[in-house]
Amino acid sequence: MDFQLILAVFACIIIIALAFYAGILINRIKRQKVQLAKVNAEREQQASTNKKARNDNICESIRFIARSTAQKQCNVSEASIRLSVLLETLLVAPKIDIDKDYPAISALFDKVKDFATHDERKKMDKKALKQQDKQRLTFENEFEERIIKEAQSLENFSI
Repeated sequence: MDFQLILAVFACIIIIALAFYAGILINRIKRQKVQLAKVNAEREQQASTNKKARNDNICESIRFIARSTAQKQCNVSEASIRLSVLLETLLVAPKIDIDKDYPAISALFDKVKDFATHDERKKMDKKALKQQDKQRLTFENEFEERIIKEAQSLENFSI
């Protein structure tokens, strides 16, 4: 009987020790969950701040290009390319429907987006370059008035 009592006491001590250790582990898990939630909240806040800063920068660029285009300081084909890309890269939901909201900018962009630029342009022979420039000017003349109106509507653009 003594042996059974000692065994029972020893078993109770082991159970109490294991319960205490389990309590410590549960407490540690709770603290880690709280800490992880705090880190995730900070990450989300930072991501939101970065997204807002990026969108603000893009909006400022859109307004600047739109102002320059409306004042005829920027040719409309260059403006259509830049504005289309900037409007497309905004991180907003739902995405801006450029085709619907700015049809002239979108149409001219679609016509000139594949034209040679920078190094490709330098490598072109003069005849092909003149032909491309002539075609671009034709497109610009076709869309200029409508693009300037759309640019004027973008002068105060914000999201």
